Amino acid sequence: MPERLTAPFVAKATTRASRYEIADSLQPGLRLVVQPSGAKSWAFRYERSDGQRVKLTLGRAAGPGALTLQQARDAANDARRLRSTGGDPADQKRAVRKTEMARIEAEEKEARRRDDTVALVLDRYYRDKVNAMKSGPELKRLLTKELSPWAKRRVDDIDRTDAIKLIDAIKDRGAPVHANRVRAFTRTFFGWCVDKALIENNPFERTKPVTVEVARDHVLSDDELRLVMLALDQMDWMWRALYRLLILTGQRRDEVAGMVWTEVDLDKSLWKLPAARAKNNREHIIPLPPAAVAILRDLPRVQIAATVNGVEKIVDSPFVLTTTGKTPVSGFSKAKGHLDKAIAEVARKEAKKRDGDVVEVAPWRIHDLRRTMASGMARLGVAVAVTEKVLNHVSGTFAGIVGVYQRHDFLAEKRHALNLWADHVASLTSERESNVVRLKAEV
Repeated sequence: MPERLTAPFVAKATTRASRYEIADSLQPGLRLVVQPSGAKSWAFRYERSDGQRVKLTLGRAAGPGALTLQQARDAANDARRLRSTGGDPADQKRAVRKTEMARIEAEEKEARRRDDTVALVLDRYYRDKVNAMKSGPELKRLLTKELSPWAKRRVDDIDRTDAIKLIDAIKDRGAPVHANRVRAFTRTFFGWCVDKALIENNPFERTKPVTVEVARDHVLSDDELRLVMLALDQMDWMWRALYRLLILTGQRRDEVAGMVWTEVDLDKSLWKLPAARAKNNREHIIPLPPAAVAILRDLPRVQIAATVNGVEKIVDSPFVLTTTGKTPVSGFSKAKGHLDKAIAEVARKEAKKRDGDVVEVAPWRIHDLRRTMASGMARLGVAVAVTEKVLNHVSGTFAGIVGVYQRHDFLAEKRHALNLWADHVASLTSERESNVVRLKAEV
């Protein structure tokens, strides 16, 4: 039987062994629901046109956030009015709840994405992927520099138009090949963002390279290499040493730049490049020609503060070529620009001195020095197999089954080849005796 519910009645409603409901005589459909646990709630019961009976929970009748009796009657009355106009209170409640959940989810997603700026996501990308790569430092430098205009923008705010503008801007500053590199590396980064569910689509996916690249085969002539050697006298000690070691050893830029003192044995004139730093993941022994040993002996030892057994001390940096003592030399592009200017200046002075044409040095890259040494060794009669061992190549002569079974270290052959090359390099800048014989005038 329905009861005329009052606030005291609701408060005093006792529990029973099983759940029960009390109908309100003043508001049709309103029910007070009492659980065996003592929990109380308000419900509205109605029947759909198909005969299905529906219970709509309105809210608590006791405890924190409970609806008063009047509030419950008002809610039930609203449900009855909706039902009378053909609406369904339960369906409406589900729709409202779904809309509210979507709103909350969107707000939470927006809050999370506020921290997904390009700069912060790049840091996550470096930790997850790049730091373990041998080319990691250079890749980090490139991405951090080229994506700096987007640093504070969210990754999901970058679109295809932004990607095209970035690539075109790099091309327009006269660096089309570099634009291709940035496109490739940034496309990989945003692909990682897709994998991490940070963005839906990769903005670089449908972009195209801005130029067709051709394989480089530039080799510096002896005259060009001579100008490079002379121009190095105008460079700071660290860059002078780096470039001369690159020329004399033929090793890769990052391998020479990252050299540490524990890798070299100056008494034995050897440099042992560990597998972890070699591009092909194989340990590489480089016999150092006397000129390279002399360069290393003359280098100053940069000192840094370090904690040894809990005591702060000043110790030698582990790096051979460094300014900070904590990281190897960097800033290659800027230094290369200074070297190119120095080369042009030396060429102009020589041309003026001999009253001739200026020797033009074709545009070149640091990696061309390896190719130049390989070509030079061929002219000096060094066997191709020995040159490949000097360069630490695993393809070519030593590819396939030969590389598996050939275990000769070629140390003596490599030393002979590198000494030959060092002598040739030295001869390019040495003063040559004139072959002009002065005749005495007859009296």
